[in-house]
Amino acid sequence: MKIRGLSFQQGIFYIGKRHVACAYHVNGRLKTWLRPLNQKTLLQMMKHVTQGLPVWFKLLVLTLLSLVLVPKLFVALGMMTWTGLPLYTLLYLAYGTHFIFPTELRKYHGAEHKVFSDRGLIRRARLEEIRQAEITNRYCSTNMVVIYFGSVCFLTMVGLISGLSIEPTLMYASYSSVFAVPIVQRVMEWRGFAWLRNIILHISYWLQRHVTTLEPDTMHMIAAIESYRRLAFREFPDRVRTPRKRKETRNMAIVDVTVIPIGTETPSVSAYVAEIHQVLKTYEDKVRYELTPMSTLIEGELPILFEVIQAIHEVPFQHGIKRVATNIRIDDRRDVQRKMEEKVEAVREKLEPKEESK
Repeated sequence: MKIRGLSFQQGIFYIGKRHVACAYHVNGRLKTWLRPLNQKTLLQMMKHVTQGLPVWFKLLVLTLLSLVLVPKLFVALGMMTWTGLPLYTLLYLAYGTHFIFPTELRKYHGAEHKVFSDRGLIRRARLEEIRQAEITNRYCSTNMVVIYFGSVCFLTMVGLISGLSIEPTLMYASYSSVFAVPIVQRVMEWRGFAWLRNIILHISYWLQRHVTTLEPDTMHMIAAIESYRRLAFREFPDRVRTPRKRKETRNMAIVDVTVIPIGTETPSVSAYVAEIHQVLKTYEDKVRYELTPMSTLIEGELPILFEVIQAIHEVPFQHGIKRVATNIRIDDRRDVQRKMEEKVEAVREKLEPKEESK
């Protein structure tokens, strides 16, 4: 199934056939959503992308737009003669933004690619394995950038050799290359054009490794994994969970877990606990959990519990903590299956005094 990814300054979108999933950070807190692929969702995506851009990036775009459009307005009003930068400069801006991606966007972009490159189940328990995956993506939009600017250079060179002057040649090359991009993308997949595909991918992979992506941190990897999982559970669940046999016995266990960040600025750890429970919410379809004054109780199958424990153990590290102590107690009973509240009720029944018979 063809899935597209789109990274932005605060997170990652994964776009499927019918849905869009998003995972993004706001003040260090991870948020996720899954929505139908429609016009309203596309507008929400545009809002995420534009709001998250740093000020310098917005100023650069605004400056270039002004240098292209404002002089033409003054010329129309008869107030000046310089027509400003040519309109095709906006094409250079659109395709050239890959070369000036902000740092956070490049890290999310790297995480997006690593999730695409990994061939195993996409889940938090495999975070370190997924992090080792290749940072390049054969279908990255960087391919379009390579094709566009390569086409501009080629057509400009052809025009100059034919005797045309530089300005009209560059204009025609710039506009024509927009149409060349989808054509070349299609042609490079044909069997007889492997040489063309190899050239484009060689340049694209170099740019992906050195310009358009950066090695992601843990927070970027978690955003990529959670965004991908939100979409996968709805459209291709085989990529995020192992199919169970019909007669498989589900052995439920209870874990009492305490995550202790060491070296915090204040004695309070409630902010970390709150974020841990935000992480637990993403597993609500697999586990049950309960917050107590001293720890958190989690009920579920052991393989899932170990995955959840690793995920919440990573939370303090995302905020710069260098050392974390996680205490774990596991109650795994195999003769009978009892839920957390049933175990508590069994003790309460023994504490209640029996009524004296009259």
